[in-house]
Amino acid sequence: MMMKLRELMQKFRRKLLSFGYTCDNCGSELFDYPDCRFCDDCEKKMVKIINACPKCGREKTAEGVCLTCKSQMPSFTKGVAPFSYKGETGSIVNRLKNGNQRLAAYLGERMTERLIPLLKEDGEGVLIVPVPLTKRKERERGYNQAERLAERVWEELQKAEIKGELDIALLVKRRETDPQKQKTARERMENVKGAYHVHKRKACEGKTVVLVDDVLTTGATGSECARLLLAAKAKEVIFLVAAALPEKR
Repeated sequence: MMMKLRELMQKFRRKLLSFGYTCDNCGSELFDYPDCRFCDDCEKKMVKIINACPKCGREKTAEGVCLTCKSQMPSFTKGVAPFSYKGETGSIVNRLKNGNQRLAAYLGERMTERLIPLLKEDGEGVLIVPVPLTKRKERERGYNQAERLAERVWEELQKAEIKGELDIALLVKRRETDPQKQKTARERMENVKGAYHVHKRKACEGKTVVLVDDVLTTGATGSECARLLLAAKAKEVIFLVAAALPEKR
């Protein structure tokens, strides 16, 4: 009896020691978490941007800047995104917005990998700022997905010994905007005009502001926020997103 009990305890111990964590997306078991936050199958679903527009960062089909930037050049200095917003990748990014806050870790890590080569070695003068929601919208959702991403980016910069500051209150959204999905590029620009405000202008002076959001579509939101940050004397504005809508063919 004692021998059988000992064998059962040993089996349980082996199982306990071999137990890993789970994929942040599908929940399947991982044994090297958090070095890998996605399983191999989920990782393969993420469409990485290879040929990026030098201005907005979206996947493009030809040389030079993309057609969207040619039609309306955004205010931000440079856009950066690790993933293309299409197919399963788009669905995964949308899940961050719709309740799965755990995805901010994986996406934020990939975003930071793309950001670091653009910064000074020590990161001095870098300010991480999320695109804000209105207070009402944030209460309804329970959190701001851009803020979760910005927090993760800041944490990853600290691990890399890059001196970046995080300021979640620098930008505020003063009014609700209409849904952008069915609007033209020009209508989107008009929709966000006047919706945002730089709450602490002096904090921007001479800084490289990393403006963080989940998705770049036309770039209207990022462009409007960047315009205000540059008017507050930011040195440059890098618009960092988890995914960017690819150039239309």
